[in-house]
Amino acid sequence: MNEILVTAFGRIQMLHYPFYLKEDESFEERQQNLIDHCISYIGDLREKHILEVGCGNGLNCHYIEGRYGAKRITGIDLSDENLGIARKHVENTKISFIRDNAQELVHIPDHSMDVIICVESAFHYPDKNAFFRQIKRVLKPDGVFLIVDIVRLPGDAGRSLWFWKKSKLLYHADEMEYNQYSSGNNLVFKHRENLTDRIIRGYEGHVSWINRNNLNLINYLLMKLFTILQVRFNIAQLKSHKQYMLFYGGHRDQA
Repeated sequence: MNEILVTAFGRIQMLHYPFYLKEDESFEERQQNLIDHCISYIGDLREKHILEVGCGNGLNCHYIEGRYGAKRITGIDLSDENLGIARKHVENTKISFIRDNAQELVHIPDHSMDVIICVESAFHYPDKNAFFRQIKRVLKPDGVFLIVDIVRLPGDAGRSLWFWKKSKLLYHADEMEYNQYSSGNNLVFKHRENLTDRIIRGYEGHVSWINRNNLNLINYLLMKLFTILQVRFNIAQLKSHKQYMLFYGGHRDQA
């Protein structure tokens, strides 16, 4: 996906869905919109140590530090390719990237994080309850966590595109399961929000996002076709089988 995004846009991009705010926004602006919306729940980050679980290529961490001035950000991911890209952009000591598993977090000490963010990564975790145990362990007593995830619609058995899910390591939960993961680990959701409509609208104008750059005509047209098919696939899933949810919470005894 990193290679596809570089081919399509001429440079590396964030790895999550776009979030609509207004007309005529670029793909990059709508990706930044999602991070801004997440941070709006958390507030002032200037004295906070943030952990991004599933940091991907690191652009979320760099954007948060640059725009919000976090005291320190740690990004963890399992992909060596993503971590290699993330580390290339590190220009200060406020940001560090570590290879770790979200279900174990072996490199993160107990009660060490003010904020935990997980953006479009949890649907890759086969044992989400283990992930929530780690949130409970590493989050400070007054800390908060925020997860945005693609979850199954109520009543959806999760059998659609089973072969694709198996090959892409997709393990979608539903909202009821999220409630169980949270309450079972003595965590509580202070707020939840369905962002599906904003995400679907985030794809408006997507055909105009692809520029030719140095592509020849055939590759340019193939990239356009790939983008159209990918967008239609994502929208169809969000309309029929999935919903895009935000979960914001903390320790139960701090609620």
